[in-house]
Amino acid sequence: MSIAVDTDVLAIYFIFKWDRRYSLAAKIVESEKPKAATIINVLELAGLMSIAQGGAKAREVFLHLHCRKDFEVLYWRRWPRQSAFISSALHYITRRTPLGDALVGWILEENGVEFLVTWNKRHFAGKFSFNVLTPEEALAEGIY
Repeated sequence: MSIAVDTDVLAIYFIFKWDRRYSLAAKIVESEKPKAATIINVLELAGLMSIAQGGAKAREVFLHLHCRKDFEVLYWRRWPRQSAFISSALHYITRRTPLGDALVGWILEENGVEFLVTWNKRHFAGKFSFNVLTPEEALAEGIY
């Protein structure tokens, strides 16, 4: 079973530790079960970390996620040429998703991910081939 974690869950865990949802995010991120995030998610997280704690911390979290044994950073399987990239991105955008979510969905579908764990279900549910669960739902269903 392949499970990806969205930026919002990662950001609460790594940056917004005061958030009321931190304990749920911690259960997901600290689980020894394999998990993934797209390079888009990791770059988004690094951008948020840069604002919150500076550039050195942003680079540190970027490298940390690439080195974790229980965590895989997903990239495009084949990097398209510029015109193909624009065409594919537009294809995903027309599913009524903004660019960032479209790129995340594209990479997750291309990598055959079955589940995305996010608090932003409405951004993804019914628009992609993977199932979308909140952290609460993922924990209740025994995925984490």
